[in-house]
Amino acid sequence: MMTRAEMPFRSGTVALIGKPNVGKSTLLNTIVGQKVSIVSNKPQTTRRRILGIATTVDYQIVFIDTPGIHEPHTRLQKSMVEHSRAALSDVDLVLFVVDGAHHPGEDDKEIAKMIRGIGPSGAEISVVLCMNKMDQLKAENVQAFVEAYCSLAGTGEYMMTTATRGTNVDKLVQLILTHLPEGDAIFPEDEFTDQSSRFLVAELIREKILNSTRQEVPHATAVLVDEWEEDGDLIHIGATIFVEKPSQRGIVIGKQGQFLKQIGIDARLEIEKLLERRVFLQLAVKVREDWRMNPRMLQELEYSD
Repeated sequence: MMTRAEMPFRSGTVALIGKPNVGKSTLLNTIVGQKVSIVSNKPQTTRRRILGIATTVDYQIVFIDTPGIHEPHTRLQKSMVEHSRAALSDVDLVLFVVDGAHHPGEDDKEIAKMIRGIGPSGAEISVVLCMNKMDQLKAENVQAFVEAYCSLAGTGEYMMTTATRGTNVDKLVQLILTHLPEGDAIFPEDEFTDQSSRFLVAELIREKILNSTRQEVPHATAVLVDEWEEDGDLIHIGATIFVEKPSQRGIVIGKQGQFLKQIGIDARLEIEKLLERRVFLQLAVKVREDWRMNPRMLQELEYSD
């Protein structure tokens, strides 16, 4: 019998797929142990493919967090869906994340169609089902919902989780590992994402806006880090928050600039934790009409290739 030290090292890639707001990013951050993907209760929070790398002495799992798959209406949304589809092209496993507290909907059915038969050369690709938000699932619905989702995903392998509490996440990881090949790590053990520091900082600022605004403002907001100067143990960061309308600019700035000031305070605390350095953060707000339809703008924001 093999001892733990003699167990073969496993390494592979896993695509996180699911409709918006099912908890993919929360699940990713929990497994990786670092915030690599921002979280909010707003649909379409994740706007591009994000790599999250979980490494231990026994394995390295490279997760590809994708924007929720939805019907695109802007160039930004089209780019988001394209990122999701591209993530399926060359992975060892698809982790289909669903809202386990609700019966499968039309979006779940469309995603299930997409993930079948999309492996290399048309080969079947392994699928594991993650029924998240199990804490909200009524006992009388468990069997029916499990059967419905397993039938939809074409798999009998599933795990019920509550990512926000870490419930069963370790069991999910062990299930994932059964599908990964033996082999060396793909990335150095100290790396946890492929995102640049500038992009991560911009996303942390955007997260604070998402969690503090309502209606059309969250979807109309983007953040670009345009200044970065290091002075000893202090980093001076300048970032511009883009919105699409003057009225949205007024909301983000707030009365006497108080709303923007609070966003800066909240974001700076998380940025300092991420960079492990002191940070001086300066924010500006600009109106850029229809930026979500502007290819050059999307490229500058790192939302498209």
